[in-house]
Amino acid sequence: MLQALAQVWWIRINYWELLINTIFLNREEIEQVAIKALMNSGASEVAASALAKGVAAAEMDGITSHGLVYVPIYCEHLTCGKVNSNAKVVVNRAAPSAIVVDADSGFAHPAIDAGFDLLIESAKKNGCAAMSVRNSYNCGVLGFHSERIARAGMTGLGFTNAPASIMPVGGNKSIIGTNPFSVAVPDGKGGVAFVLDQSASVVAKSEIKMHAQARKPIPEGWAYDADGNPTTDADAAMKGSMAPVGGYKGFGAGLLVEVFAAVMAGATLSQDASPFAGTAGGPPRTGQFFFAASPDVFSADAFGERIQTLTSSIVTQEGAHLPGSKRAHARAKHEVNGVEVSVALLEKIQAI
Repeated sequence: MLQALAQVWWIRINYWELLINTIFLNREEIEQVAIKALMNSGASEVAASALAKGVAAAEMDGITSHGLVYVPIYCEHLTCGKVNSNAKVVVNRAAPSAIVVDADSGFAHPAIDAGFDLLIESAKKNGCAAMSVRNSYNCGVLGFHSERIARAGMTGLGFTNAPASIMPVGGNKSIIGTNPFSVAVPDGKGGVAFVLDQSASVVAKSEIKMHAQARKPIPEGWAYDADGNPTTDADAAMKGSMAPVGGYKGFGAGLLVEVFAAVMAGATLSQDASPFAGTAGGPPRTGQFFFAASPDVFSADAFGERIQTLTSSIVTQEGAHLPGSKRAHARAKHEVNGVEVSVALLEKIQAI
């Protein structure tokens, strides 16, 4: 009788293990999983560590499309040469407030890291500063980088371009990428008031890719097929164009990003960049551009009070919230409970 009961419980336990099939990881564990896979694929420890921090931050903030699911792609790009595993990042202070970084076709994260301290130092000394990054790559969640500027006490603004996926309104050929911009604002008390991070498209292209892989339809209004017709077919959307948020206004915002991240940075235009997915086309050599401005210099000591008044006037309204609040809530939850990760995905990464 006891043996039979034990067998029943064994079956039940294994059934639930198969059904649930997830595990909880903390930030450090996520970083270590990513670092190991990236280094096994040829990345240096510096590059792997910088990128792994971005991967872990995305998972902590609930942005799974830019988290661990992307690690196999990063590794594939190292082995196929889409990312230069031997990149030698060059940092040049072109002017007192101008930092120019060449990523040498390597990952964006270590290139941004290489110039970051100079950017903050220059902004504190001169009131504001800018940093461009050329010959770069997908920088993951743009707000991750802009938030670092805010945590240093500066108001941060970031731009990054991506391979072309958005047609101009009335056009028939994709010219710009999803091209996000991000604004990160300090709270005047050593923390961050909010982080605004949005792309020129209704959603990130990675969201469409995830729907295509899962063979799920996408909501109406997300994308167009190759003929410019609205579609809910994720596969057709991958071959077509992303829908710009707000129509011509969204395209205009993406064009602004293109000017800074590609034209000003001396990086590859979106229309000439190779895809961030797959192995074809060689390094994309896209770019980033960041501004850092000192609130103390420009606001006549009124910044802390004004930003508090501004944010309070939003959050005190029932149902209203600040940009980035969903990410902040997810981060707080995951810092306590860890991030739920698919065992199958984890095993795939650990096998690299």
